[in-house]
Amino acid sequence: MTAQSTAESRQRTEAATEKTAELLVRTIEITMPSHLGFHLRVIAKFVVHMKRFSSTIRVRQGKITVDGKNIMSLLLLAAAWKSKLYIEAEGEDADSAIACIEGFFQMET
Repeated sequence: MTAQSTAESRQRTEAATEKTAELLVRTIEITMPSHLGFHLRVIAKFVVHMKRFSSTIRVRQGKITVDGKNIMSLLLLAAAWKSKLYIEAEGEDADSAIACIEGFFQMET
């Protein structure tokens, strides 16, 4: 390996590290506010809001974790009233996604 190859390799590693450092991970705990639970109409609205963000959105209830941008996987949670959901946003706009999620569930009460 030449000195130039080593320098280029180091630069690529540093660039990858910087890019990883930019990705934020934020988590929020939500207690399902709606007496109807997390039903299809609410889930459809939630997915529309989440698809605006480039961040990966994961929703966990108990041991089940699903994609927060997929209607069918969110329906599998069958989250009832007062159940706890842990929602994680990972990406450059994670803060904005979490703020949107907080606002969304406040509106759904």
